[in-house]
Amino acid sequence: MLDVFRGLKNLIKVSHVHIDSPIFRLHYSITVMILIAFSLIVTTRQYVGNPIDCVHTKDIPEDVLNTYCWIHSTYTIRAAFKKKVGVAVPYPGVDNSRGKVEDRKTYGYYQWVCFCLFFQVKLR
Repeated sequence: MLDVFRGLKNLIKVSHVHIDSPIFRLHYSITVMILIAFSLIVTTRQYVGNPIDCVHTKDIPEDVLNTYCWIHSTYTIRAAFKKKVGVAVPYPGVDNSRGKVEDRKTYGYYQWVCFCLFFQVKLR
């Protein structure tokens, strides 16, 4: 993991002639390194772990369901947060989806974050 960040050390160049402010120099040197580091952290699955783990049964393979959950968003039912856990609902926010669509709160996993971070670095 540390080998990945050693390559970022070469992005820092010490210059003796400064025609801009220290804040601006800090911006264009450190910000680029931070964006590259976060982009690498988000994209390296073997170091960070799985981006999402869905609760599944043995009927569907784990990899297939995790891929589906990673691409598609999920939701909770707002009214289910007020119900008694273990009696009316199995978990807070989890209930049948026969209610109103407006009662749903959607949660999306932003799988494009790593690309956005990388493109921000390229624009600098």
